[in-house]
Amino acid sequence: MLKRWNEAQSRAGSSPTSFATTHLDRLSAEILREGWQTLRRYDGPHPLLRVFDPEVPHFGESVSLVHEPTSRTWWYQSSTGENLAPYDRPGLAAAKITRILTPFVTAVLAARTHQTTAIELTCPDIPSAPDPAHAVTIAKLQERFAGVVCWWGISTKEWWALIPGGTRWQIVNAATPDDLVQVILKAHPNR
Repeated sequence: MLKRWNEAQSRAGSSPTSFATTHLDRLSAEILREGWQTLRRYDGPHPLLRVFDPEVPHFGESVSLVHEPTSRTWWYQSSTGENLAPYDRPGLAAAKITRILTPFVTAVLAARTHQTTAIELTCPDIPSAPDPAHAVTIAKLQERFAGVVCWWGISTKEWWALIPGGTRWQIVNAATPDDLVQVILKAHPNR
C-alpha cells in the first residue's frame, strides 16, 4: 500500500506539499531537458506534474510523489501507478516518462502527417487473422533492428517501422520489406 505522507516527516516540521513540490520541480527541470513541456498542478491535496508534448497538449502523463512503506522511500509515480524512480533520481524518472510517452506521441504526430481526405472510399476488407508470411517478415526485421517496431499496414498495403530516437521517434514506410530495410538504414546509418 502506498501513502502520500508519513508521520516522521510530519513531526520534522516540513509539510508534505513542500517536500513533494520541491522534488516535482526537480523532475520538471529534467523533463524539460528531455524536450517535453510540464504543467505544475500543485493546487490540490496531492501535487501533480503534468508532462506533455507541446504539439499534442491534450495527451500526457501526470506524475506524483508517493511514499512506499516497503522500500521506505519516496517514489516518482506515473498516473497508472508505476514507480518510475526514487525521489533522488529525477533524471531516471524523466527517462522512463520519455519511454512511456514517445510511442504514443509519435503515433499521433505520424497520423497527422499521413492524414488524407477520402471521398467516397469504401472500407477495405480486413482479414481476421494476419498473413503468416507477414509475421515471419516482421520477426526478421525486428530481430535485425533491435528496438524498431515493424508492421504490415493492411489498409495502406505498405510496410511500416517506428524507429526510436530520444524524444522524437521516426515513422517510415516502404512498399517492400527490402525497401523498408533501406529506409531504416538511411534513417539510422549506424545500424
